[in-house]
Amino acid sequence: MVEEWGLPSPLVLLSGDGHCWIALDYRACGKDEEPSVTWFDVDHGTELPLAADFQAFVERLTSGASLDLDQADGSPSAS
Repeated sequence: MVEEWGLPSPLVLLSGDGHCWIALDYRACGKDEEPSVTWFDVDHGTELPLAADFQAFVERLTSGASLDLDQADGSPSAS
C-alpha cells in the first residue's frame, strides 16, 4: 500500500482510506528504534507528526464522546 499510494518508506500503515493515512514512521529512527506516529494526506502531499512514539499516541487518544463537536469550528459557546 505504501508504494501503491506513493507514500515515503519505511512506514507501517495503521489506518487509512488511500487518501489519508496514520502510520508508524521509521524514516528518522531506523528499524531498531521506536518510530514516531505521522498522519499523511496523499492528495495534498502533506504530513503531520501526531506523536513522538506509539505509546505517546495511545496515551493521548480521547473518547469521541468527550469532544464538544459543536465547538469544533472554533465558534463561541451558546451557553
